[in-house]
Amino acid sequence: MSITNGKDKGIAVGVIKNPGGKVLIIERVRKEIGSDGSKLTWVFPGGKLDGDENFEQAVVREVMMETGYKVKVIELISERTHPQFEIPIKYYACELVDFRTRPIQEVHEVATLKWVAPEELKDYFTTDIEPKVAKYLGL
Repeated sequence: MSITNGKDKGIAVGVIKNPGGKVLIIERVRKEIGSDGSKLTWVFPGGKLDGDENFEQAVVREVMMETGYKVKVIELISERTHPQFEIPIKYYACELVDFRTRPIQEVHEVATLKWVAPEELKDYFTTDIEPKVAKYLGL
């Protein structure tokens, strides 16, 4: 999920819980530097909108490409403006449609993926979790 220019229409992020309550996160191949100077390694799957797609279409496509999981959008959790690039970011609660995985298509972006308990996210994320997402996860 690299951000390149002012033409970006937004970023859609998927927050996916499995039936056991664990949350899906991905490890980036290329680390992004956060606004506070921290390296963003582990993140929720997501990415930029392509063409004429909307945020919901983008999150379904990005989750499939980055994780191999097919999901459907349940609800919008939160939206904010990216602190460095002034583009909108929307966080969506997503549900697994199919528990079978397909090959990760974004191998140049995703090193690995992992299911973790919400309270373990602090062990992986180097920045604060967006407050409404944290509330959704019970943190």
